[in-house]
Amino acid sequence: MQLNLQCFLLTIFLFPLHSKAGRPAEPVYDTEGHELNPGEYYIIPFNCNRGGGLFLSQRNTSLPIFVRQDISQLNNGNSVTVIPVTNSLPAAEQSVRLSSNVRIQFVSCATCLESMAWTIGDPEGTDSRRHVVAGYSKRGYGQSNSQFRIEKNGHGGYRLVFCPKVCKLCRSACENVGVFIEGGKRWLGLGGLPLAIEFKKK
Repeated sequence: MQLNLQCFLLTIFLFPLHSKAGRPAEPVYDTEGHELNPGEYYIIPFNCNRGGGLFLSQRNTSLPIFVRQDISQLNNGNSVTVIPVTNSLPAAEQSVRLSSNVRIQFVSCATCLESMAWTIGDPEGTDSRRHVVAGYSKRGYGQSNSQFRIEKNGHGGYRLVFCPKVCKLCRSACENVGVFIEGGKRWLGLGGLPLAIEFKKK
C-alpha cells in the first residue's frame, strides 16, 4: 500500500495534471466571437473613430506596394487571409492563436503583379523607418521578415507585432505594427503606438 502511494505521488510530481506548458495558446476571435481560421477577413480598427480598413497603395511608381489604412471608417479595405506558420493540420481545421507566427496576405488585388503577402520593407528616409509592404525587399521574402504575431492589446482588441529571428538560439526582438501619417495618408510600419485592430469575417 505504501509503495503504491509513493508511485502515485511520484507520478503527480513528474506529470502534473494541469500543465500550462502543454496547453495550446488562446485562439484569436473575430468580431462575431468565432475562432480565426485561414478564411477571408477584413482587418479593421478596434476603435471605429480611428479610420477604416487596410489596402495596398503605391507611394511611387516602383515596387514594393505599401499597406495603407483608409481614412474612412465606412471602408473595410481589402480582405486578407491569416495563415499559421507551424500548424500541421489541414487548412480547413487550422485555428489562429495568440503569440504564434502567422503569414498575412491580401486575397485579391486587380492591379498587383507581385506577391500580396505582407513583409517588412527596407529602411527608408532619414529616420530609417520600415513599412509593411507587399511585393519585395532587397533581402527578398525569407521567413524572417514575413512572419507576424497577433497579441492582445491592452486597451481592447488585438495588435500585430513583428518578431524576426536572427538565429535559431536568439531571442526575437518584437516591434509593434503602428500607423504613421505621411503626406496626409496613413501607412503601416514598425514602431510607435500599436494599431488596435479586430478581424471582421468577409
